[in-house]
Amino acid sequence: MAVKTDNQLYQIILPIINNGLVADGFKNVLVKQANQPTQQGVPNSPTVFITKLADKRYGFLGRLNVYDEIASTITHTETQYYETTYRISGLVLQYPNVISNYTAADLIKEVSSIMQSDNTRDILNASGIGILRIKDIVNSYFTDDKDNFEAIPSFEFTLTYLNTRVNSVPIVNTYVVDIEGV
Repeated sequence: MAVKTDNQLYQIILPIINNGLVADGFKNVLVKQANQPTQQGVPNSPTVFITKLADKRYGFLGRLNVYDEIASTITHTETQYYETTYRISGLVLQYPNVISNYTAADLIKEVSSIMQSDNTRDILNASGIGILRIKDIVNSYFTDDKDNFEAIPSFEFTLTYLNTRVNSVPIVNTYVVDIEGV
């Protein structure tokens, strides 16, 4: 695939996280894109959110023209490396009287381990995507819609990939020389 769109990247990342959590025993965890276009409130079940932060063009735009004598066309190819940064955050409602449940920080540590695993690297590489190192996990707090303090730990990671655009350009095969006065 030549150009990787945001939705195509999400379709690769979300199953990696979902399948990894299920395999590691984290059942009934929602994995969703953050900042949905509708107000949802604070989810009641454990949730992992993914947010796209930035696209960075890396290096210079590459250009290549290849002449096809049979078709009398030029294939013009432009390539650009991208680094796309995402933030993964998590929310697990805490109940002080139930200390056997895992916390949001436990959930996000697990997701960070999934994202830096060899299995994830292999899946991403098969799709023409690389992953840079996982950044530090930060643990911030907010007041939820029930006036409870909740932790929302997060970390960031960056994917690298090559976008390629290919166009077929007709060539000039005849021309007329004409001298015009100015």
